[in-house]
Amino acid sequence: METGHLEALAEGRCGTWLLDGLAGARLIDPLVRAAAGGGLKAAAAAMSLPLVAQDREGQVLGALLAVPSGTVISTVTRLPGHEQHALLSMLKHGKIKAVAVSEDARGQGIGAALLKRCVQLYWQLDYMLLFGGFETPRALGPYYTRQGFTVLRSGQTIDVGTLLAGVPIQLGAGPGETLFYWWRGRVS
Repeated sequence: METGHLEALAEGRCGTWLLDGLAGARLIDPLVRAAAGGGLKAAAAAMSLPLVAQDREGQVLGALLAVPSGTVISTVTRLPGHEQHALLSMLKHGKIKAVAVSEDARGQGIGAALLKRCVQLYWQLDYMLLFGGFETPRALGPYYTRQGFTVLRSGQTIDVGTLLAGVPIQLGAGPGETLFYWWRGRVS
């Protein structure tokens, strides 16, 4: 994880706006204020989702971190006249940055439960797309497929821009990586 997310977690700033959104607050208002005041980094932390699975003794068994997609935000920001769509992407696209389960706890459905809860929360907040990636040699495609995600083959991309900004923006995995995604309400 990046230092910024670790600091935000330690300070209790990670996910705060998502909690507000689940309670019925409009997330666009604080996001616009943050953008106008140069506070998008803090906003990204407030829009991030940290989930932790613990056993009865409080031992951490697994964790998940989902964040606004820096790749989508920076790509949309470079499109002339589409700056506002970069903010909108923070409210519509989430990236599953990390999923980890303790070696001793693997095979117990903890990762699946974390992913399921992540999807539930983002769909409840009216997000359109969740995506992430993994190192191709780890061969996690069947796992993510079982969890309801579509896994892209090498070289494949998905268009994340047309619905958002009216301009095609292709998102794919980098070298040695595999991308998985889930469009809400769309058939893959």
